[in-house]
Amino acid sequence: MERRYSQRKPATVQVYVAFPGKGTRRYKTMNLSAHGILIKTGKRQARPGAIASLIFVIRQGNIVRLHRRKATVAHVTNTSTGMMLHQRTRKTAS
Repeated sequence: MERRYSQRKPATVQVYVAFPGKGTRRYKTMNLSAHGILIKTGKRQARPGAIASLIFVIRQGNIVRLHRRKATVAHVTNTSTGMMLHQRTRKTAS
């Protein structure tokens, strides 16, 4: 049974992942969707339910953009970690 909110697309993007108390490490994505990400981690890095801070490195010619998101670990294997991205809340001007 498919439980994803949106279709995954194969993508190789550099992403820095920081788990509380574990520091930051660089990984590459395996696939992305609007609501989730699969990262090639090699070995188990976190437990399901852990919150991570993500920094995506997006290169556009000579310009490098950083995109920051929070995510919750959804599943972990010996080769990858699947995460559900937190939805951003919009701030309204007062």
